[in-house]
Amino acid sequence: MRFLLMLADGFEEIEALGTLDLLRRGGLDVVTCAVGKSLRVTGAHGIVTEADERLANMTGEDCDGLILPGGLGGAQTLAASEDVLSLIRTYDAQDKAICAICAAPALVLPAAGILRGRKVTCYPAPQFIEALGEHYAGGRVVVDGDLITAEGPGRFADFARAILTHAIGGHAAIEATWRDALFD
Repeated sequence: MRFLLMLADGFEEIEALGTLDLLRRGGLDVVTCAVGKSLRVTGAHGIVTEADERLANMTGEDCDGLILPGGLGGAQTLAASEDVLSLIRTYDAQDKAICAICAAPALVLPAAGILRGRKVTCYPAPQFIEALGEHYAGGRVVVDGDLITAEGPGRFADFARAILTHAIGGHAAIEATWRDALFD
């Protein structure tokens, strides 16, 4: 399976890069995608990353799932991009996985208009919980069909595990991924 991981300036590095690392260790093909005009994207803590592709080169047919990291600045940029919101709606209409962590579930998913009747979690800041209203379920990770959400930076491994479980299943494959990732 192939996933598209969106990167916008201000993204939370551990949510994006930690998740990316664990998913690739688990055998998923994950393409990083810069939302801006450059492949170079600067995270919330100054780490510069070069993405594999630019959003302008991607379509709804490119991947099986979409990953939206948090970081307030990055999530705000994702939520303000009609191209990103359109891609989310396309993936949702095709029943493809949409995965969001930290600020992204509260800022990006409502902007895309895909929550209807679904439950999610996010970083537990009062303004984010309020923004999600009845959709907020709390918890480390919430999986509601093809929608996977997680709390925040400290939950990136749980988030990656939920994505792997959804994508490939197989307890043995997931355990091997965590053993390799956490105990090498």
